[in-house]
Amino acid sequence: MSATEVWLHIAAPVLLAALLARALWVIVAVEMSARWLLAPPAAAPIHRSEVPWLVILLPMLREQSVAPETIAAFKALEYPHGRAAVVVITTERENIARTRHRSQLPTLAAQHPLRAEQLRGIFPAAQCRTVAAEVNAAPPDDRLTILTERFDAEPTTAEVVAALAATSPSGRLPLVHLHQPDIGGRKAGQLNFALDHLDQVLGPVGWHETGDAESTFAVVYDADAIPDARTLHAFAAAAATRIARTDKTPALIQQQRLPLLGRRPFPNGPVGLLLTGEWVYQLRRSLGIELARIRLHAYLSGSPLPQWLRTVLRPMVYAVGCGMAVHLPVIRALGGFPEPMEDLGTGHRLSVLGVDLTATTVAVLDEPYTEPTGLANLHALAFTSSARPDRHAHAVSHLPAAISRPAKALLVVREWADEAAWLIGAPLAAAAIASAWWAGPLWAAIAFLGILLHGPLLTARLLALAPALHAAVLPPRPTGQLPLASPCHPAAVIAASPLQPFVRMAGPWAMILQKLTRNHRGFGKTER
Repeated sequence: MSATEVWLHIAAPVLLAALLARALWVIVAVEMSARWLLAPPAAAPIHRSEVPWLVILLPMLREQSVAPETIAAFKALEYPHGRAAVVVITTERENIARTRHRSQLPTLAAQHPLRAEQLRGIFPAAQCRTVAAEVNAAPPDDRLTILTERFDAEPTTAEVVAALAATSPSGRLPLVHLHQPDIGGRKAGQLNFALDHLDQVLGPVGWHETGDAESTFAVVYDADAIPDARTLHAFAAAAATRIARTDKTPALIQQQRLPLLGRRPFPNGPVGLLLTGEWVYQLRRSLGIELARIRLHAYLSGSPLPQWLRTVLRPMVYAVGCGMAVHLPVIRALGGFPEPMEDLGTGHRLSVLGVDLTATTVAVLDEPYTEPTGLANLHALAFTSSARPDRHAHAVSHLPAAISRPAKALLVVREWADEAAWLIGAPLAAAAIASAWWAGPLWAAIAFLGILLHGPLLTARLLALAPALHAAVLPPRPTGQLPLASPCHPAAVIAASPLQPFVRMAGPWAMILQKLTRNHRGFGKTER
């Protein structure tokens, strides 16, 4: 057979069948996960002596704008008195970067015009447009003065948090502020710094490492998150349910992140359309991949299915660092949260150990990305963290595992296949679709159905689910009404949905090319 015949009669049909199968799987997974989240959570009595200790960790870097609202929301969560605390971890890296940024202000003031993107990382993301507009409207001789005054007037995140901790605003949970020295690392480093100071955090309410660590969870959130008011009770109920079912404390309890918090609108034009499409994809991933995999993993842990079938079906779980509760002895055994992404790395390591994982029935809201640079950085960072599952497997090879070595190997190979599909799946699928008619009318019909299900129909369904999922999250009392992220032109988002896989390729491929040309400067903060 010629190469053309191999493509048309073997490769293209296999790719088209895979596209249709994946589309069907994702639609079913999204629907089942959404219905599970929208079902009323079962009320469970909470007795103080039985609930776990929960230490809520909020690492923050340049989060002056959202810190007060986020802290107020978490402090207002209901839980038995003296069994939980809110810890905000700021970092000296912000102060060091601030000194460097101040020296760049003359160069920025000389830019005509000054663009908001040039201020990213120097000012909080929500203020960049306002500052750029104010500087551009000023006379040339006043631009540096205005920019410097605005910069100096902006408090650091540590100053904002310290003031909130000192005034001790009313709330059900105590607030502790920890400031990490400049010891390197990213979000994981801040979290590990907090774990090293748990006696300082929980000691005042009666916690002791020797007696209470076994009943303690470290709960990680992003700085822009707004939790459901029932969050902590849901964690306690999930832990109790899993212990009753398996006689084991779950290693991880995942509260599902929904990117539905619309604090800032999507930009106009083609860029805004692609960012809105990525927002829909993130919602699809949250339901159809992240939550679906954890629920499948939890089912297989106690399933009567044959061992070989459980091995084949067992997924690599993607933990999410916004609503991720990790059992303290487990994270101690892992050596802390791994770099560069504490959530994906933790999920991979727990997956290859085969430990018990579960999910809560209430969700947490955070913001979607409304700026392309931050989104590309996120994709590149996520790809980097996921691309070497063998390293995560090696990092925990000394720990006892509940699954066999072949099962571990299969998880690693499956993750490599996912990463390969991320890099080249969209072009290969597009080539198969383009040649579907020459492969035969049946394959042309399958290609059309696969595109329709995977793109427009699923996107339309997610847009319809978004308001109900948003409304199902009950915010804590001081938070008030939460804005819903929504597209300006839903029909255009639906029509453009087949392009979305190409958008996700941009970050990883840009990073790969930068590394090949030795121009990659590492990863900064993933700005929203």
